[in-house]
Amino acid sequence: MVYEIKSFTGLSPYADKGPAGSFKFGSNLDVRKFVDSLSCGQALTDEGTPSSRSPSLSVSPSSSASRSPSTSPSGSVSPTPSPSASQSPSASASPSASTSPSHSASSSPSQSVAYTTIFRDLVRWFVNASNGYTYGFGSTGYVYRRDADALWNIEYKDPDGAIKGAAEWYSSTKTFLYFATDTKLKRKVLPGRSDWNDVETVGTLTSADWHTMREAGGSLIICNRENLALVGYDESFTNEALNLIPGNYSKTIVERNGRSIIGTARSSDPTRGVNGAIDTEVQLAQVGSDGEIFFANGSDTVPVRRFPGGGKVNPGGVANEVSEVNFFEWEQNALSWIDKQSVGNMALFAVYGAETGKGGVYTYGRKDKDKPFALNLEYQLDADELGAVVHVNGTTLVSYQDGSDFGVKAVDPDNKATATYEGLDLYAKVKRPIDIVPWHQVEMLMAPLPDGCAVRFYYKMNKNGSFIQAKTADGLEEFRYRNARKAVFRVGAEGEIFEPRVVLVPTGNYTPEIYKMFIHFAN
Repeated sequence: MVYEIKSFTGLSPYADKGPAGSFKFGSNLDVRKFVDSLSCGQALTDEGTPSSRSPSLSVSPSSSASRSPSTSPSGSVSPTPSPSASQSPSASASPSASTSPSHSASSSPSQSVAYTTIFRDLVRWFVNASNGYTYGFGSTGYVYRRDADALWNIEYKDPDGAIKGAAEWYSSTKTFLYFATDTKLKRKVLPGRSDWNDVETVGTLTSADWHTMREAGGSLIICNRENLALVGYDESFTNEALNLIPGNYSKTIVERNGRSIIGTARSSDPTRGVNGAIDTEVQLAQVGSDGEIFFANGSDTVPVRRFPGGGKVNPGGVANEVSEVNFFEWEQNALSWIDKQSVGNMALFAVYGAETGKGGVYTYGRKDKDKPFALNLEYQLDADELGAVVHVNGTTLVSYQDGSDFGVKAVDPDNKATATYEGLDLYAKVKRPIDIVPWHQVEMLMAPLPDGCAVRFYYKMNKNGSFIQAKTADGLEEFRYRNARKAVFRVGAEGEIFEPRVVLVPTGNYTPEIYKMFIHFAN
Protein backbone atom coordinates (compact mmCIF):
# COMPACT_ATOMS: atom_id res chain seq x y z
CA MET A 1 0.00 0.00 0.00
CA VAL A 2 1.11 3.56 -0.57
CA TYR A 3 0.19 7.11 0.42
CA GLU A 4 0.77 9.62 -2.38
CA ILE A 5 1.36 13.28 -1.47
CA LYS A 6 1.45 15.59 -4.49
CA SER A 7 0.07 18.95 -3.35
CA PHE A 8 1.47 21.52 -0.90
CA THR A 9 -0.79 24.54 -0.43
CA GLY A 10 -0.69 25.71 3.22
CA LEU A 11 -1.40 24.93 6.85
CA SER A 12 -4.36 22.72 7.76
CA PRO A 13 -6.73 23.46 10.66
CA TYR A 14 -6.47 19.76 11.61
CA ALA A 15 -3.61 17.39 12.42
CA ASP A 16 -4.99 14.52 10.35
CA LYS A 17 -7.10 16.05 7.58
CA GLY A 18 -7.74 19.28 5.74
CA PRO A 19 -8.25 20.88 2.33
CA ALA A 20 -6.39 19.40 -0.62
CA GLY A 21 -2.66 19.97 -0.33
CA SER A 22 -2.70 21.17 3.27
CA PHE A 23 -0.19 20.03 5.86
CA LYS A 24 0.10 20.05 9.64
CA PHE A 25 2.98 22.53 9.92
CA GLY A 26 5.61 24.13 7.76
CA SER A 27 8.08 26.99 7.88
CA ASN A 28 9.97 28.95 5.21
CA LEU A 29 8.11 27.11 2.43
CA ASP A 30 7.21 28.72 -0.89
CA VAL A 31 3.61 27.56 -1.32
CA ARG A 32 2.30 30.37 -3.54
CA LYS A 33 4.34 29.87 -6.69
CA PHE A 34 3.05 28.77 -10.10
CA VAL A 35 4.04 25.09 -9.62
CA ASP A 36 2.42 23.18 -6.73
CA SER A 37 5.59 21.65 -5.28
CA LEU A 38 7.58 21.59 -2.06
CA SER A 39 10.45 24.10 -2.06
CA CYS A 40 12.24 26.67 0.09
CA GLY A 41 11.16 30.29 0.37
CA GLN A 42 13.40 33.32 0.71
CA ALA A 43 15.53 33.96 3.79
CA LEU A 44 15.66 37.00 6.04
CA THR A 45 18.71 39.20 6.49
CA ASP A 46 19.54 41.96 8.97
CA GLU A 47 19.56 45.56 7.81
CA GLY A 48 21.24 48.50 9.51
CA THR A 49 24.47 46.66 10.24
CA PRO A 50 27.63 48.70 10.97
CA SER A 51 29.41 47.40 7.88
CA SER A 52 26.67 48.82 5.66
CA ARG A 53 27.10 52.43 6.82
CA SER A 54 29.65 54.76 8.33
CA PRO A 55 30.05 54.58 12.11
CA SER A 56 29.02 58.20 12.49
CA LEU A 57 25.57 58.80 13.94
CA SER A 58 25.25 62.33 12.61
CA VAL A 59 22.16 62.95 10.52
CA SER A 60 22.53 63.61 6.84
CA PRO A 61 22.38 67.33 6.06
CA SER A 62 19.09 67.06 4.25
CA SER A 63 15.93 65.07 4.90
CA SER A 64 14.66 65.53 1.37
CA ALA A 65 13.70 62.60 -0.78
CA SER A 66 16.97 62.69 -2.71
CA ARG A 67 19.21 59.69 -2.20
CA SER A 68 22.87 59.74 -1.36
CA PRO A 69 25.06 57.01 -2.89
CA SER A 70 25.35 53.94 -0.74
CA THR A 71 26.52 50.38 -0.78
CA SER A 72 24.14 47.47 -0.71
CA PRO A 73 23.01 46.29 2.72
CA SER A 74 25.25 43.77 4.41
CA GLY A 75 24.16 40.22 5.00
CA SER A 76 22.76 38.96 8.25
CA VAL A 77 25.00 39.11 11.28
CA SER A 78 22.76 36.84 13.28
CA PRO A 79 24.48 33.66 14.42
CA THR A 80 21.35 31.61 13.83
CA PRO A 81 21.31 29.78 10.49
CA SER A 82 17.66 30.33 9.74
CA PRO A 83 17.09 33.57 7.85
CA SER A 84 14.40 35.99 8.82
CA ALA A 85 12.67 38.47 6.58
CA SER A 86 11.42 41.42 8.41
CA GLN A 87 11.25 44.94 7.15
CA SER A 88 10.33 47.55 9.63
CA PRO A 89 9.42 50.79 7.93
CA SER A 90 7.50 53.14 10.14
CA ALA A 91 6.60 56.63 9.10
CA SER A 92 6.77 59.05 11.97
CA ALA A 93 5.82 62.67 11.95
CA SER A 94 6.38 64.07 15.36
CA PRO A 95 8.03 67.39 15.91
CA SER A 96 8.46 68.41 19.55
CA ALA A 97 7.70 71.88 20.76
CA SER A 98 11.09 72.26 22.37
CA THR A 99 14.12 73.36 20.36
CA SER A 100 16.64 72.51 23.04
CA PRO A 101 19.76 70.66 21.91
CA SER A 102 18.47 67.48 23.53
CA HIS A 103 15.98 67.26 20.66
CA SER A 104 18.57 67.34 17.93
CA ALA A 105 19.80 64.13 16.38
CA SER A 106 23.38 65.12 17.15
CA SER A 107 22.74 64.62 20.85
CA SER A 108 21.96 60.95 20.41
CA PRO A 109 24.69 58.54 21.50
CA SER A 110 27.38 58.06 18.88
CA GLN A 111 27.32 54.76 17.05
CA SER A 112 29.94 52.21 17.96
CA VAL A 113 31.04 49.23 15.87
CA ALA A 114 30.41 47.17 19.01
CA TYR A 115 26.71 47.32 18.19
CA THR A 116 25.31 44.58 15.99
CA THR A 117 22.99 47.08 14.29
CA ILE A 118 22.22 50.78 14.60
CA PHE A 119 18.94 49.98 16.36
CA ARG A 120 18.79 50.98 20.03
CA ASP A 121 15.19 49.93 20.72
CA LEU A 122 12.34 47.95 19.21
CA VAL A 123 10.72 49.54 16.17
CA ARG A 124 6.97 49.28 16.77
CA TRP A 125 5.78 51.44 13.87
CA PHE A 126 6.85 51.75 10.24
CA VAL A 127 5.76 54.69 8.11
CA ASN A 128 6.28 54.76 4.34
CA ALA A 129 6.54 58.51 3.81
CA SER A 130 5.84 60.42 0.61
CA ASN A 131 9.41 61.78 0.55
CA GLY A 132 10.68 58.32 -0.41
CA TYR A 133 11.99 57.29 3.01
CA THR A 134 10.66 54.72 5.46
CA TYR A 135 10.67 55.76 9.11
CA GLY A 136 10.77 53.51 12.13
CA PHE A 137 9.54 54.61 15.56
CA GLY A 138 10.94 52.89 18.61
CA SER A 139 9.89 51.64 22.02
CA THR A 140 12.13 54.11 23.92
CA GLY A 141 11.78 57.11 21.61
CA TYR A 142 14.29 56.59 18.80
CA VAL A 143 13.30 57.49 15.24
CA TYR A 144 15.10 55.78 12.35
CA ARG A 145 15.12 56.46 8.62
CA ARG A 146 15.63 53.98 5.76
CA ASP A 147 16.52 55.11 2.25
CA ALA A 148 16.00 53.42 -1.11
CA ASP A 149 19.34 51.63 -0.77
CA ALA A 150 18.22 50.00 2.50
CA LEU A 151 20.60 52.13 4.58
CA TRP A 152 19.40 53.23 8.01
CA ASN A 153 20.19 56.31 10.11
CA ILE A 154 19.15 57.38 13.59
CA GLU A 155 17.29 60.64 13.04
CA TYR A 156 16.02 61.65 16.46
CA LYS A 157 15.59 60.64 20.11
CA ASP A 158 12.41 61.90 21.71
CA PRO A 159 12.87 63.10 25.31
CA ASP A 160 9.42 61.80 26.29
CA GLY A 161 10.32 58.17 25.64
CA ALA A 162 8.33 55.42 23.97
CA ILE A 163 6.57 56.24 20.71
CA LYS A 164 3.13 54.62 20.76
CA GLY A 165 1.78 55.50 17.34
CA ALA A 166 2.93 57.15 14.10
CA ALA A 167 1.60 58.11 10.67
CA GLU A 168 2.00 60.58 7.81
CA TRP A 169 -0.69 63.24 7.48
CA TYR A 170 -1.28 66.38 5.45
CA SER A 171 -2.65 69.88 5.50
CA SER A 172 -3.57 71.97 2.48
CA THR A 173 0.04 73.14 2.13
CA LYS A 174 2.29 70.81 4.15
CA THR A 175 3.13 67.18 4.81
CA PHE A 176 3.87 66.02 8.36
CA LEU A 177 5.07 63.00 10.27
CA TYR A 178 2.79 62.70 13.29
CA PHE A 179 3.79 60.55 16.27
CA ALA A 180 2.58 60.08 19.82
CA THR A 181 4.41 59.54 23.07
CA ASP A 182 2.49 58.55 26.20
CA THR A 183 0.60 61.84 26.64
CA LYS A 184 1.71 64.07 23.74
CA LEU A 185 0.92 64.22 20.05
CA LYS A 186 3.84 65.62 18.06
CA ARG A 187 4.68 66.31 14.46
CA LYS A 188 7.53 67.17 12.13
CA VAL A 189 7.14 68.85 8.77
CA LEU A 190 8.62 67.05 5.77
CA PRO A 191 11.26 67.62 4.63
CA GLY A 192 11.90 70.21 7.36
CA ARG A 193 15.12 70.47 9.35
CA SER A 194 17.62 67.65 9.10
CA ASP A 195 18.44 67.99 12.82
CA TRP A 196 14.75 67.53 13.75
CA ASN A 197 14.70 70.72 15.83
CA ASP A 198 11.41 71.55 14.11
CA VAL A 199 9.49 68.89 16.05
CA GLU A 200 6.51 70.48 17.76
CA THR A 201 3.83 69.34 20.20
CA VAL A 202 0.31 69.46 18.75
CA GLY A 203 -1.75 68.55 21.81
CA THR A 204 -2.20 66.26 24.79
CA LEU A 205 -3.39 62.65 24.85
CA THR A 206 -4.58 60.30 27.57
CA SER A 207 -1.91 57.93 28.83
CA ALA A 208 -2.32 54.56 27.03
CA ASP A 209 -0.34 51.57 25.86
CA TRP A 210 -1.11 52.32 22.20
CA HIS A 211 -1.92 55.44 20.20
CA THR A 212 -2.42 53.73 16.84
CA MET A 213 -3.03 56.20 13.97
CA ARG A 214 -4.80 55.77 10.64
CA GLU A 215 -5.95 58.07 7.86
CA ALA A 216 -9.73 57.60 7.65
CA GLY A 217 -12.64 59.60 6.31
CA GLY A 218 -10.54 62.65 5.48
CA SER A 219 -8.91 62.90 8.93
CA LEU A 220 -6.09 61.38 10.94
CA ILE A 221 -7.75 59.19 13.59
CA ILE A 222 -5.79 58.35 16.76
CA CYS A 223 -6.48 55.74 19.46
CA ASN A 224 -6.68 57.63 22.76
CA ARG A 225 -7.61 55.07 25.43
CA GLU A 226 -11.44 55.25 25.84
CA ASN A 227 -11.61 57.97 23.16
CA LEU A 228 -10.53 58.68 19.61
CA ALA A 229 -8.49 61.79 18.90
CA LEU A 230 -8.57 63.51 15.50
CA VAL A 231 -6.38 65.76 13.38
CA GLY A 232 -8.24 67.50 10.58
CA TYR A 233 -7.09 68.52 7.13
CA ASP A 234 -7.01 72.08 8.48
CA GLU A 235 -4.50 71.01 11.18
CA SER A 236 -7.16 71.24 13.91
CA PHE A 237 -6.88 68.79 16.81
CA THR A 238 -9.27 67.31 19.35
CA ASN A 239 -8.45 64.56 21.81
CA GLU A 240 -12.11 63.53 22.28
CA ALA A 241 -13.56 63.19 18.80
CA LEU A 242 -15.41 60.04 19.90
CA ASN A 243 -16.14 58.39 23.26
CA LEU A 244 -16.22 54.60 23.12
CA ILE A 245 -18.68 52.42 25.02
CA PRO A 246 -17.53 52.47 28.68
CA GLY A 247 -15.09 49.72 29.56
CA ASN A 248 -13.50 49.60 26.10
CA TYR A 249 -10.04 50.91 25.18
CA SER A 250 -9.18 51.69 21.55
CA LYS A 251 -6.18 49.74 20.28
CA THR A 252 -6.18 49.58 16.51
CA ILE A 253 -7.93 51.25 13.55
CA VAL A 254 -8.81 50.22 10.00
CA GLU A 255 -10.30 52.55 7.40
CA ARG A 256 -13.17 51.04 5.42
CA ASN A 257 -15.61 52.81 3.09
CA GLY A 258 -14.63 56.18 4.53
CA ARG A 259 -15.31 54.97 8.07
CA SER A 260 -13.07 54.16 11.02
CA ILE A 261 -13.30 50.56 12.24
CA ILE A 262 -12.02 50.43 15.83
CA GLY A 263 -10.45 47.34 17.39
CA THR A 264 -10.78 47.48 21.17
CA ALA A 265 -9.81 45.66 24.34
CA ARG A 266 -11.97 45.41 27.44
CA SER A 267 -10.46 47.14 30.45
CA SER A 268 -11.48 44.15 32.56
CA ASP A 269 -9.79 41.58 30.26
CA PRO A 270 -7.19 43.31 28.04
CA THR A 271 -5.50 40.07 26.95
CA ARG A 272 -8.61 39.09 24.96
CA GLY A 273 -8.72 42.28 22.94
CA VAL A 274 -8.03 42.98 19.27
CA ASN A 275 -4.26 43.21 18.81
CA GLY A 276 -4.15 44.16 15.14
CA ALA A 277 -6.48 44.41 12.15
CA ILE A 278 -5.94 44.47 8.39
CA ASP A 279 -8.17 44.64 5.31
CA THR A 280 -7.05 42.56 2.34
CA GLU A 281 -9.35 40.54 0.09
CA VAL A 282 -11.08 39.72 3.37
CA GLN A 283 -11.21 41.73 6.60
CA LEU A 284 -9.17 40.16 9.41
CA ALA A 285 -8.32 40.82 13.05
CA GLN A 286 -5.92 39.01 15.37
CA VAL A 287 -7.46 38.57 18.82
CA GLY A 288 -5.94 37.50 22.12
CA SER A 289 -2.64 35.74 22.83
CA ASP A 290 -3.58 32.26 21.61
CA GLY A 291 -3.13 33.01 17.91
CA GLU A 292 -6.76 33.35 16.83
CA ILE A 293 -7.58 35.23 13.61
CA PHE A 294 -11.18 36.41 13.23
CA PHE A 295 -13.09 37.83 10.31
CA ALA A 296 -13.59 41.54 11.01
CA ASN A 297 -16.39 42.18 8.54
CA GLY A 298 -19.07 42.92 11.13
CA SER A 299 -21.04 39.74 10.46
CA ASP A 300 -18.93 36.58 10.92
CA THR A 301 -18.19 35.78 14.56
CA VAL A 302 -16.00 32.66 14.46
CA PRO A 303 -12.23 32.42 14.07
CA VAL A 304 -10.90 32.06 10.54
CA ARG A 305 -7.77 30.24 11.63
CA ARG A 306 -5.28 29.98 14.47
CA PHE A 307 -1.51 30.29 14.30
CA PRO A 308 -0.31 26.72 14.97
CA GLY A 309 1.94 27.75 17.86
CA GLY A 310 -0.31 30.42 19.38
CA GLY A 311 1.11 33.91 19.87
CA LYS A 312 -0.05 37.39 18.97
CA VAL A 313 0.80 40.54 17.04
CA ASN A 314 1.23 44.21 17.93
CA PRO A 315 -1.02 46.86 16.35
CA GLY A 316 1.88 47.70 14.01
CA GLY A 317 2.53 44.01 13.35
CA VAL A 318 0.02 43.66 10.50
CA ALA A 319 0.33 44.88 6.91
CA ASN A 320 -0.70 44.31 3.31
CA GLU A 321 1.93 42.60 1.18
CA VAL A 322 0.94 44.90 -1.70
CA SER A 323 -0.21 48.43 -0.94
CA GLU A 324 1.29 50.74 -3.58
CA VAL A 325 -1.97 51.34 -5.46
CA ASN A 326 -5.32 52.67 -4.21
CA PHE A 327 -8.76 52.88 -5.79
CA PHE A 328 -10.91 55.82 -4.69
CA GLU A 329 -14.64 56.38 -4.82
CA TRP A 330 -15.97 59.90 -4.44
CA GLU A 331 -19.47 61.36 -4.46
CA GLN A 332 -19.71 64.94 -5.71
CA ASN A 333 -21.63 66.24 -2.71
CA ALA A 334 -19.60 64.31 -0.13
CA LEU A 335 -17.28 66.17 2.23
CA SER A 336 -14.50 63.64 1.72
CA TRP A 337 -13.68 60.40 -0.05
CA ILE A 338 -16.35 57.86 0.77
CA ASP A 339 -14.29 54.82 -0.14
CA LYS A 340 -10.60 54.03 -0.50
CA GLN A 341 -9.47 50.50 -1.27
CA SER A 342 -5.83 49.47 -1.13
CA VAL A 343 -4.76 46.73 -3.50
CA GLY A 344 -3.53 44.15 -1.03
CA ASN A 345 -4.44 40.49 -1.40
CA MET A 346 -2.08 39.05 1.19
CA ALA A 347 -2.15 39.76 4.92
CA LEU A 348 1.14 39.79 6.85
CA PHE A 349 1.18 38.98 10.59
CA ALA A 350 4.36 39.43 12.68
CA VAL A 351 3.67 36.79 15.36
CA TYR A 352 5.59 36.46 18.63
CA GLY A 353 4.95 34.68 21.92
CA ALA A 354 4.41 31.42 20.00
CA GLU A 355 5.87 27.98 20.60
CA THR A 356 9.55 27.66 19.70
CA GLY A 357 10.01 27.39 15.94
CA LYS A 358 6.52 28.71 15.20
CA GLY A 359 6.99 32.48 15.48
CA GLY A 360 7.66 34.80 12.56
CA VAL A 361 5.82 36.42 9.66
CA TYR A 362 2.69 34.52 8.62
CA THR A 363 0.75 35.21 5.45
CA TYR A 364 -2.94 34.59 4.88
CA GLY A 365 -4.81 34.93 1.61
CA ARG A 366 -4.41 33.94 -2.01
CA LYS A 367 -2.56 35.42 -4.96
CA ASP A 368 -4.91 34.18 -7.67
CA LYS A 369 -8.67 33.80 -7.73
CA ASP A 370 -8.55 30.08 -8.55
CA LYS A 371 -6.20 29.24 -5.66
CA PRO A 372 -7.37 28.52 -2.11
CA PHE A 373 -7.05 30.83 0.88
CA ALA A 374 -4.08 29.55 2.85
CA LEU A 375 -2.15 30.28 6.03
CA ASN A 376 1.64 29.92 5.78
CA LEU A 377 4.61 30.67 8.03
CA GLU A 378 6.41 32.52 5.27
CA TYR A 379 9.42 33.65 7.32
CA GLN A 380 10.19 31.80 10.53
CA LEU A 381 11.70 34.06 13.23
CA ASP A 382 11.75 33.37 16.95
CA ALA A 383 12.34 36.45 19.12
CA ASP A 384 11.14 37.89 22.41
CA GLU A 385 8.97 40.34 20.46
CA LEU A 386 8.28 41.24 16.84
CA GLY A 387 7.46 44.93 16.80
CA ALA A 388 6.11 45.82 13.36
CA VAL A 389 5.93 44.59 9.78
CA VAL A 390 5.69 46.52 6.51
CA HIS A 391 5.98 45.96 2.77
CA VAL A 392 8.17 48.55 1.01
CA ASN A 393 8.82 48.59 -2.73
CA GLY A 394 8.52 44.83 -3.03
CA THR A 395 10.40 44.02 0.20
CA THR A 396 8.92 42.87 3.50
CA LEU A 397 10.53 44.28 6.66
CA VAL A 398 10.03 43.09 10.24
CA SER A 399 11.48 44.48 13.46
CA TYR A 400 12.48 42.35 16.43
CA GLN A 401 13.88 42.28 19.95
CA ASP A 402 15.79 39.27 21.20
CA GLY A 403 17.15 39.80 24.70
CA SER A 404 19.09 43.07 24.60
CA ASP A 405 19.48 42.95 20.80
CA PHE A 406 17.26 44.98 18.46
CA GLY A 407 17.06 44.87 14.71
CA VAL A 408 15.14 44.95 11.46
CA LYS A 409 15.19 42.07 9.02
CA ALA A 410 14.33 42.17 5.34
CA VAL A 411 13.50 39.47 2.83
CA ASP A 412 16.73 38.48 1.09
CA PRO A 413 16.09 38.08 -2.66
CA ASP A 414 19.43 36.32 -3.14
CA ASN A 415 19.23 33.53 -0.55
CA LYS A 416 16.75 30.80 0.37
CA ALA A 417 15.95 29.65 3.90
CA THR A 418 16.09 26.10 5.24
CA ALA A 419 12.48 24.89 5.10
CA THR A 420 10.49 22.36 7.11
CA TYR A 421 7.37 20.42 6.10
CA GLU A 422 5.33 18.27 8.51
CA GLY A 423 2.61 16.28 6.76
CA LEU A 424 -0.78 15.28 8.13
CA ASP A 425 -1.05 12.20 10.34
CA LEU A 426 -1.29 9.11 8.13
CA TYR A 427 -3.34 6.19 9.44
CA ALA A 428 -2.52 2.62 8.55
CA LYS A 429 -5.26 0.67 6.78
CA VAL A 430 -5.52 -2.56 8.77
CA LYS A 431 -7.78 -5.55 8.29
CA ARG A 432 -7.91 -6.42 11.99
CA PRO A 433 -7.34 -4.23 15.08
CA ILE A 434 -4.54 -6.54 16.26
CA ASP A 435 -2.51 -6.08 13.06
CA ILE A 436 0.80 -4.19 13.40
CA VAL A 437 1.61 -2.33 10.20
CA PRO A 438 5.20 -2.01 8.96
CA TRP A 439 6.16 1.23 7.15
CA HIS A 440 8.88 0.47 4.62
CA GLN A 441 10.22 3.47 2.75
CA VAL A 442 9.59 6.93 1.30
CA GLU A 443 10.23 7.86 -2.33
CA MET A 444 10.50 11.50 -3.47
CA LEU A 445 10.24 12.61 -7.10
CA MET A 446 12.10 15.87 -7.56
CA ALA A 447 13.38 18.45 -9.99
CA PRO A 448 17.10 17.88 -10.68
CA LEU A 449 18.75 18.52 -7.32
CA PRO A 450 21.06 21.59 -7.47
CA ASP A 451 24.65 21.14 -6.39
CA GLY A 452 25.02 21.79 -2.64
CA CYS A 453 21.33 21.29 -1.84
CA ALA A 454 20.09 18.44 0.35
CA VAL A 455 16.90 16.70 1.50
CA ARG A 456 16.36 15.06 4.89
CA PHE A 457 13.45 12.89 6.04
CA TYR A 458 12.16 12.25 9.55
CA TYR A 459 9.21 10.30 10.93
CA LYS A 460 7.32 9.73 14.15
CA MET A 461 5.24 6.66 15.05
CA ASN A 462 1.97 6.61 16.98
CA LYS A 463 2.38 10.28 17.98
CA ASN A 464 4.98 9.27 20.53
CA GLY A 465 8.41 10.73 21.27
CA SER A 466 10.56 12.85 18.96
CA PHE A 467 11.03 12.64 15.21
CA ILE A 468 13.46 9.94 14.05
CA GLN A 469 15.79 10.67 11.14
CA ALA A 470 15.58 8.15 8.33
CA LYS A 471 18.59 7.22 6.21
CA THR A 472 18.85 7.01 2.46
CA ALA A 473 19.11 3.76 0.54
CA ASP A 474 22.91 4.31 0.74
CA GLY A 475 22.83 4.64 4.52
CA LEU A 476 23.33 8.44 4.56
CA GLU A 477 21.46 10.92 6.78
CA GLU A 478 20.65 13.26 3.90
CA PHE A 479 20.20 13.00 0.14
CA ARG A 480 22.45 15.38 -1.82
CA TYR A 481 23.32 13.82 -5.19
CA ARG A 482 23.68 16.52 -7.85
CA ASN A 483 20.99 16.43 -10.57
CA ALA A 484 19.26 13.45 -8.97
CA ARG A 485 15.53 13.24 -9.59
CA LYS A 486 14.54 10.56 -7.10
CA ALA A 487 15.41 10.15 -3.42
CA VAL A 488 14.65 7.04 -1.36
CA PHE A 489 14.64 6.90 2.45
CA ARG A 490 14.38 3.66 4.46
CA VAL A 491 11.92 3.64 7.39
CA GLY A 492 11.49 0.08 8.71
CA ALA A 493 9.17 0.95 11.63
CA GLU A 494 5.82 -0.39 12.80
CA GLY A 495 2.76 1.44 14.02
CA GLU A 496 -0.74 2.67 13.25
CA ILE A 497 -0.07 6.44 12.87
CA PHE A 498 2.78 7.78 10.74
CA GLU A 499 3.92 11.44 10.80
CA PRO A 500 6.25 12.53 7.98
CA ARG A 501 8.69 15.43 8.25
CA VAL A 502 10.87 16.79 5.43
CA VAL A 503 13.70 19.30 5.77
CA LEU A 504 14.87 21.09 2.61
CA VAL A 505 18.41 22.50 2.70
CA PRO A 506 19.13 25.20 0.08
CA THR A 507 22.39 26.67 -1.12
CA GLY A 508 22.44 30.34 -2.01
CA ASN A 509 19.32 30.99 -4.04
CA TYR A 510 18.92 27.36 -5.14
CA THR A 511 16.43 25.01 -3.49
CA PRO A 512 15.41 21.36 -3.65
CA GLU A 513 11.98 20.96 -5.28
CA ILE A 514 9.81 17.94 -4.56
CA TYR A 515 6.86 17.17 -6.84
CA LYS A 516 5.54 13.97 -5.21
CA MET A 517 6.14 11.73 -2.22
CA PHE A 518 5.18 8.05 -2.00
CA ILE A 519 5.05 6.55 1.50
CA HIS A 520 4.98 2.74 1.37
CA PHE A 521 3.51 0.52 4.06
CA ALA A 522 2.24 -3.06 4.27
CA ASN A 523 -1.46 -3.89 4.39
